[in-house]
Amino acid sequence: MSKNTMGTNSLKRKIDDGVTEPAWNIMRNMGYEKGKGLGTHAQGIVEPVDVSKQKGRRGLGLVPKSKISAYASDQLYRSADSTLVWKQDTDTVSVDDDKIWYWKPHINGVSGRVEPRSSLKSIFLSPDDPGSVGPPIREMDEQFKFCSQHLLRELLSYKDQLDNIPNILVTESHQRCNPYEQIKKGIFMNRAAMKLANIDTILDGLLTNSAAPEEILYFADVCAGPGGFSEYLLWRRCNTKFQTSHSSDGDSDNPTDQSSSSKNPVSETPHLTAKGFGLTLIGNCDFRLNDFLAGPSEAFFPHYGQTKDGDITQWANLASFASLIDRATTGQGVHVLVADGGFDVSGQQNLQEVLSKRIYLCQCLCALIVLRPGGHFLTKLFDVFTEFSVGLIYLIGQLFEEVAIIKPVTSRPANSERYLFCKSLISPLPGMAGCPPSPKTNAKSDDPNSLNPDRVEIPRKMRKLPGQGRIQHNTLSDGDREFGVLERQRAGFLGELIEYLLSVNERINSFQTVTHNFGTSRPKQDVIRLCDMDVLVQDEPFFKFITRMNKQFAIHQCIALSKLLAFAHDPRLVDSQQTEMKVGCLERWKIATVERRPVPWPLMTCNRSPVIHELLGDKEKVKSLNMLPKEYMCQWRTDWCTSHHLSEIDRLVDSRIVLVCGTPSMSAGSIPSKPMLIYSRGRHDTDKYVTLDGEEWTQMKDVVPLCQPPLPPGTLIWGQATYEYVAKNGRRRYALHIIDVVAVYGYDCRNLPYRQRMNVAQRMCEVVNFPGMQASCLRVPPMLAFHELPSYVHQLPLLQCKDASGDVPMHRLPDGMLFRPNNILLVKHLAEPWTEAVSRTSGQIYYFNPQKSTSTFSIPADQFLSFTQTHFLQVPWTENQATEINVSHLARTVEHFNRISQDND
Repeated sequence: MSKNTMGTNSLKRKIDDGVTEPAWNIMRNMGYEKGKGLGTHAQGIVEPVDVSKQKGRRGLGLVPKSKISAYASDQLYRSADSTLVWKQDTDTVSVDDDKIWYWKPHINGVSGRVEPRSSLKSIFLSPDDPGSVGPPIREMDEQFKFCSQHLLRELLSYKDQLDNIPNILVTESHQRCNPYEQIKKGIFMNRAAMKLANIDTILDGLLTNSAAPEEILYFADVCAGPGGFSEYLLWRRCNTKFQTSHSSDGDSDNPTDQSSSSKNPVSETPHLTAKGFGLTLIGNCDFRLNDFLAGPSEAFFPHYGQTKDGDITQWANLASFASLIDRATTGQGVHVLVADGGFDVSGQQNLQEVLSKRIYLCQCLCALIVLRPGGHFLTKLFDVFTEFSVGLIYLIGQLFEEVAIIKPVTSRPANSERYLFCKSLISPLPGMAGCPPSPKTNAKSDDPNSLNPDRVEIPRKMRKLPGQGRIQHNTLSDGDREFGVLERQRAGFLGELIEYLLSVNERINSFQTVTHNFGTSRPKQDVIRLCDMDVLVQDEPFFKFITRMNKQFAIHQCIALSKLLAFAHDPRLVDSQQTEMKVGCLERWKIATVERRPVPWPLMTCNRSPVIHELLGDKEKVKSLNMLPKEYMCQWRTDWCTSHHLSEIDRLVDSRIVLVCGTPSMSAGSIPSKPMLIYSRGRHDTDKYVTLDGEEWTQMKDVVPLCQPPLPPGTLIWGQATYEYVAKNGRRRYALHIIDVVAVYGYDCRNLPYRQRMNVAQRMCEVVNFPGMQASCLRVPPMLAFHELPSYVHQLPLLQCKDASGDVPMHRLPDGMLFRPNNILLVKHLAEPWTEAVSRTSGQIYYFNPQKSTSTFSIPADQFLSFTQTHFLQVPWTENQATEINVSHLARTVEHFNRISQDND
């Protein structure tokens, strides 16, 4: 080292700050002086090392198109009201820090009972009334009828500054300042699903427990692509087990076992217990069924209405959606409707409420149309300052027992998002209300574009996006028009409000004119209120509910916006409670912390399918499937019924179940004419495999190309591809008849009693079959008691069939479709020596042991034959070379046996 260098170092002053950390010692030894840089000539940096500006996975060498500062450089706005300014280190947050406001519209102060109005016409303004129409709202500064002017203007000032900050910076600041940000989407496809889990917990599971555990929860999901709400509801309902018994109690004819009324020990039975219907805009906002990893997408049906675009503001789409739900729920309607409509309002934060008013309106209208009595409604709102929004809440609340506005912790505190929850629809109808006929603007036309004669339609090209190759049910046929139509005379006050909201929607539509140069001009008039202001003010409980909610919400939001702006100006600030809040919230909402991965059955570790992994080795979509053990090949346990069997007809009648199977989908010499073991590992055609011998698996599309059953992943069944026919025109389509079940949606059914296995299969059919779907329907063939066979055969109607000459016996299914019986299977499902019969007094099944001469309503579980033990006798419908016995011969034999048995009694 040179003398000059040594001399320079010796002149540097030592730091005398009392700090003894190793880092400072190193700095002192290097000759560091306060305010100067390191180096011979003090040329090192003096400022602290800046916070990293790394954005996500962006790597070295990236040259951004426009340079965006890592922090906001404009002047930080701070309210003069200190109560509306965030102060560092003063946050107090918890896992149950949700905000909720309640209003009970119909509680009588004296009796405490619910007393709804008999009519609503006196409280709403006609859309043609001059008092309901006025110039559109362009500024929010004067909308302080339901909130103090001071609070409103402070809130708008905060939002104005937010509009000046780039979106990417706002998002990054949210991630640092929101204590609940790390919760993110968890095991679901997006954050919306986690919001619904949060709200469901706040409501004590009211959304997912609207139907009993063993029943199907019907729900509608509107304006909610890509489907996070639906994924949560399907996950919560379909990934749990409930308790049930093998058989029911009751009185037998002469049961000698006095303890027979006691139930068997209950066993866990899997069921798919949710079924959803979706209506959302097609395109970028569409449902992404491929992303339904936490719940079975086969139990959800996206619908896009008659206009084929999913626009909820169109009457034709509402009518088509009502028709679909009416047919799928036998007129009952859905238990729950959830809505999450919204769009990007960057640069127009203050007008978000006004821009979203029509979505508010149509989501409420849709709920009233398709909800069943007692059903619940949840929809997203933003600000609630205008008379229109407040009036809509007031009107919709008249038809529900209780109303709440909720700000869950999963909704970022700095935004205006909140959720309106309406509990228990009050309806004079036994089922859903339905949609009124075409609006009066053009009642003779069914063309949705002709509802407004002055409307100029913008030509647009329907873009086909990935995953939209499916054929959708979008047309409203003449038959469909009979379903989901509002019966005005019976609907009472509910019908009044539905027709009123529909007329308001059409009135708004008439104001929104479209120019010829593909641009939209600003309307000069708009519907600005639904109720007279005096009506809202005079209802004191409601007025207090709205004003209190707006005041508390605005204070909370101003503080959160103040915090967000502070974090945008200082990138070093980070909330330190995020990890703690994530763990606590997920535990409270009972959400698993497992990794979200594209596996073909439920994400929960406890719900993995051991049976599938054991038999096929297909735990996570491996490329090959194992050979099945021989005992799983049902053809080895299937024999032809012969005259020898008929010689023991008394034993046969009491120990077998009759299963009526349809005509095979191809010629008798082809492979698919025989029942197959069918395995589904996912929703695509390439994820379904079949085998006849258990050794070689083939993709189902290569064996039966046009049979596309909506089997949930993790399902292994024994079934037969068959034909169904439309009763009106005889059109043929494929269906899959389920004969026996190994597993459904990953649940092991092998050791359940046969009737229970078929009940599981029937539940699957009810959940995955939808009116008008393109996929092949799943069916459980008709199952009869043996003694019922003669009457069944005699009652079959003789109808024309496309694949037969002349009239042939045809079985009519509950949905009106027909199939031609081809053979029956006599199913032995009880161990020796047990037989079964039906009690004449109670109509319930009881079991008889001829060796001990005892009867009971309940037998040990091991006396029911498992999947690998169940035996089948096959009887053709007509004579063939394999056996001299056919169904007609068997029916005559059973009829003779029944007659002798009656004479003996």
